Amino acid sequence: MSRDRPRLSLLEAALLLCIVGIALAVFSPTFVRQVRTNKILEASELLQELNDRTAAYYGTSWDGGYRRCLPPGAGPTPTEPTVEPEDVDFFAPTTEGHETWKALGFQPERAIRYSYRYMLSESGCGLGGDGKDAPITFRAEGDLDGDGVRSRFERQARPNLDGTLQPIGELHVHQRVE
Repeated sequence: MSRDRPRLSLLEAALLLCIVGIALAVFSPTFVRQVRTNKILEASELLQELNDRTAAYYGTSWDGGYRRCLPPGAGPTPTEPTVEPEDVDFFAPTTEGHETWKALGFQPERAIRYSYRYMLSESGCGLGGDGKDAPITFRAEGDLDGDGVRSRFERQARPNLDGTLQPIGELHVHQRVE
C-alpha cells in the first residue's frame, strides 16, 4: 500500500523559494540596521544617565560647609571596550575610579560593550559660576566589530552657581559605527 502524498510541483517550489527570498531581502537589512542601532544606543543612553547622575550629585552635595561638589575623574571602565556585551562591576575595588562611580551611583544594569570615562580638570567643592570652569566630559569608546578602530561618544557640561550643570553643545559622535 502506498500513500499518495501531496508533492510540490516545480512551479510551486519556485514560487515558495521566491517568496522566502523576498521576505529575507526585505527584513534582513532592517534587522541588521536595528541590531547596529541597538549597539549605538547603549553609549548615548548611558552617557545621558551619567550626566544626569553627575548633575544630581553636583546639585545636592555638601562637604565641610561647601556646596556644589564633584568627585574626581574615573575610568576608563572597563579598561578596554568589548565586541560582545559583558557585565562590569563599576563599584568593585579593583575598578579604577570605583569610589567616584559609587559616589555618582553609576552602575549600568545591563551588560555593556563600551568603555566609560568621567573626566574633569578640577574636583572638590565650591565649583561653578564664573564661566571659566573647565568642562566635565563624559566619554564612551567602543570597538563594535573588533577591528581596533574605535567609535567615540562625548557629552560635556559646565558647573553653574545655581547647582546645575549647563550642557555644552550636543552629543558629539566620532565614527559612530566605525
